Parts: sequence; structure tokens; C-alpha cells
Amino acid sequence: MVYRIRAADRTAFKRCRRAWDLGSRNRRNHEPVDDPGADLDRGLHDALAVYYFPGMWEWNRAIVQPLVHQALDRSLAAQPGADEQLRTRGHALLDAYAAWAPALDRFTPVMINSDVEVSIPDPETPDRDLATTEGDAIRYTDRVDLLVIDDDDIYWSVQHRLVTDDWAEQDDLLLDERTAAWCWAWPLHYLGMRLAGTIFNEIWIDADADAELPGPLAAHRAGHRRMYARAGELPRERVRMEGTDVFRRTRIVRSDAELGAVGRDMAAEARAATDPAVGVYPSPAPEVCGSCAYRPPCLVMAEGADPARVLAADYRQREPEGIEEGRLGGATWSMNRGAAPPDWARRNPHT
Repeated sequence: MVYRIRAADRTAFKRCRRAWDLGSRNRRNHEPVDDPGADLDRGLHDALAVYYFPGMWEWNRAIVQPLVHQALDRSLAAQPGADEQLRTRGHALLDAYAAWAPALDRFTPVMINSDVEVSIPDPETPDRDLATTEGDAIRYTDRVDLLVIDDDDIYWSVQHRLVTDDWAEQDDLLLDERTAAWCWAWPLHYLGMRLAGTIFNEIWIDADADAELPGPLAAHRAGHRRMYARAGELPRERVRMEGTDVFRRTRIVRSDAELGAVGRDMAAEARAATDPAVGVYPSPAPEVCGSCAYRPPCLVMAEGADPARVLAADYRQREPEGIEEGRLGGATWSMNRGAAPPDWARRNPHT
């Protein structure tokens, strides 16, 4: 058996242990019955996976851009509540992005939507991985939006972010534990392959996207690159930030010392979460409870009552995780071998 710790588990465990206990797949495994509604962030992630698909990176952008828009439409069509206004906003942002990004895409895509699953080394015992008290392996798992290689043969992870209020503070990006965990986990997943850090690719939803459109699609610097385990030296510049009123790109270098601290923190959290005597308690605060999906049963539990009736009426058990058939980036053709996704290969004469 394997005890898998997901990025959402880490966040929930430290944010509110009661919500973590109710929602984690390793615990009670409840999810709300009501659909959360349309999510443009998810739609843009799906569209950008097509935009940066390695097998099409050398294609003419005029051919790729309609496929990018189709990916957005498919993603939103699968989400209840996606209206025409949301689609219009998404398409405008994608057109604006295609006009802005080529000047800053000083890299070549290598992999998209890469699933990472690694054992967590025990920092106190070299050459040994953590396990539960029952002897089950403990593994950390997540999905990396995009892996790229720059002109200096340095690898970076890229995280796409839809900004709904204002740009993230630089300190928040420096302290972002999920992307730091990507850089820590990748050399364990792909032995010896060091990531220099993370590129945060931010898109501001409330900006006037139309103002960014200069005319015809700009051409990016196409380059056919392959994966190598050894990369170049880390850049000396810790943070580099570039952007406009609509888009921003922030590159952050992660040092070996920083990644070592990530590993130690990961191990400490894993030990605490898998301890049979782990304490489960709420962390009530407006910033915690305001958006919590488990507030109704929590209120019942706060009164000392059994939440079984609320859980039975408004929540369900998550289905077991399985392979997402046809997911872009979910098979070997996501690597930079020039292959198009199977469905498009039949329909597009330019493959």
C-alpha cells in the first residue's frame, strides 16, 4: 500500500485540520455534492497546455491558436455554469497572451501536465525513505503545469496563474511551497535532473485584455530541444520580473539550501499527518472559514453534535483516482518528439 500526500493535503493540513480530516483521500474523503461552478482558471490551464504542447512548438502559431481556443471551449463546456461572458473573456485573454508571450518565451517546452510522485527521504536516516507505522510507503504527488529548458540548457518549472484581484507579492512567490516542492521533487522523480526554479506565469482576469492586441500573431523562437539529466549552472539573479498591466512573468531561482529545507519540512509534515495520534481540530478565522467547503459539518461539530446527517445529504465519497484517458500530457507523446496528440494527428494535415 502507498500513503499519497497531495499538494492540497499539505495546504489543508496546515490551514485547518478539521477540513483536512473531512476532505483528504487519506482520511474521511468527503467532497461537496454541489458542483463549484465554472472555473476560467482551469480553462486557461487547459488552453495553455495546448499552446505549449512540445510537439507543436515549431508549428506556425496561426495553426496552433485555433486549437488553443478549442481547448478553452472544451474545458468550459465540461463545466456547469460557464456562460458566454466567461468564454468571451477567456478568448480575449488568449488572443492577448499570444501577442505578448513570444517576446518573453525565451525557452523551449519539454513536458506539460507532468505527474510527479516521489518517496519522501528520511532526513535523519540517509538512504531511507519515510513509511507509515504500518509500513506503507509515503509518497508526495502533484502535477507540474509546464517544464521548459532555456538557451543555457537550464530547466525550469512553470506555473500558470489566473489573477483575480492583484499581482502576488514577491514574498508570497518566494514562499510558495507548492512550486518549491516541484523543484525539490523533480530530481527524485527524474534522477539527476535539477530544476533551477520556477517561472510564475500570471494572467490578470480583470484587465482590459483587448488593449494588448497589436495585430497579427507574433512568432515565437521555435527550437527543438530534448531532455538531458545534466543542466547548466544556476543563474545568479534570484528574482527576475517582467510584464505589463495584463500579464506578468516572475522567475525565481531555488537554491540547494532552500530545497533541502523543503525536504525537511515535507518529512516533518508527513510524520505528523501519518501519526496515528495526530490531533484533529478546527482553526476558525474569517480567512480560513470564509471559503471552506466543509463549513456546514464543522458548524454541527462545533455544537458537539454528529455531522453524519449533513455529510450524507450534502457530501459524497470521492471516486478512486484513475488514469485520465486522452489527457494532454498524460502519455509519452507529451515529450518533445514532434508527435501530435492522436486526435489532432488525424484531423490536421500540418502534423
